Amino acid sequence: WKVLDKVIHGFSNTPKGFPFCLKVDHGKTYRSLREEQARFSVFQSNLRTIEQHNAKYEAGEETYYLKVTQFADMTPEEFKEFLSLGEKTKPDLNHPVYEPDMTVAAPNSVDWRQKGAVLEVKNQGQCGSCWSFSATGCLEGQNAIKHGQKISLSEQNLMDCSGGYGNNGCDGGLMTNAFFYVHDHGINSEAAYPYEGKVKNCRFDSSKSIVQVDGVYKVNEDEEALKQVIALEGPVSVGVDASGFSLYGGGVFNPRSCSSSSINHGVLAVGYGTEGNTDYWIVKNSWGPGWGESGYIKMIRNHNNRCGIVTLASIVTLKSDEFRDQLIQKLIEYVKKTLEIFRVGKELGENGTEGRNGFAENFDNFEHLENT
Repeated sequence: WKVLDKVIHGFSNTPKGFPFCLKVDHGKTYRSLREEQARFSVFQSNLRTIEQHNAKYEAGEETYYLKVTQFADMTPEEFKEFLSLGEKTKPDLNHPVYEPDMTVAAPNSVDWRQKGAVLEVKNQGQCGSCWSFSATGCLEGQNAIKHGQKISLSEQNLMDCSGGYGNNGCDGGLMTNAFFYVHDHGINSEAAYPYEGKVKNCRFDSSKSIVQVDGVYKVNEDEEALKQVIALEGPVSVGVDASGFSLYGGGVFNPRSCSSSSINHGVLAVGYGTEGNTDYWIVKNSWGPGWGESGYIKMIRNHNNRCGIVTLASIVTLKSDEFRDQLIQKLIEYVKKTLEIFRVGKELGENGTEGRNGFAENFDNFEHLENT
């Protein structure tokens, strides 16, 4: 693999290899030959950074490695401009705090992907709409856990319609703002309201709303609290300083410098674990499955809120589906009655007339349930 990597690296570091890596692999386009040449220069600089960093990774001096991504033709300054969660860096004190039950022992590791509560990795493209993807990810997780529905929700709906709640489409926003919009209005599915990567007129259809938000909560700025909420409740929307994310390839992200207060990117914490002696968070990004570890990043955990992962953490609770709850209750009642009929039937004997009549009554009850 090292030999293959050197061959690929060598090819990439040529005028012919450059467009192959970024134009073909990542769909990049350039307005002129001059711009392409300028981007190639930046690309070469980033390749040197990747090579130097990965040499340290191989030597055990780094916990993560780098690779060519769709951002490999951007300078660090340009990449920071792309990140656009918003200027707000601390939770709104008006939001109630979600208090998890700290007396319940959380497991050593949790991965909600394995429990069916995390949908496919999406791609926000060149639009600064990370906040909307973080918000839908949290809503999708709660809907899957509480209602058993794996439905992709519409980021475009949030981009087009939540401006009155303080969000700015492709120019940034906050997950809590999106949650309050959904609390007041609802949200359509991705299929009904597909992503376009730019703000358009609001086309929300209330008759096709998927979830109803009951409450919007912040999580205490404490890593144990975040761990407990993830373990007991599900994926949590978080904001991070993603300034060092551009070339991330894999491993546990633990950069030399990362702010816990200058938050610039919205993502989704879907679990946590330990690799060797290093604790980490499992974080879902919105830059497509080709970035990072199939679209995910492992971020160091229990390291003084490194990169600010608990600074803007928030979660929602959903309203219960009353009809569904009533149906489940009816099913429970019928199952209890069935068990009682079987018990009575057994006592009367397999050929007893009363036993047969009891079974007939039971089947009538289930026919009624099916109609309900």
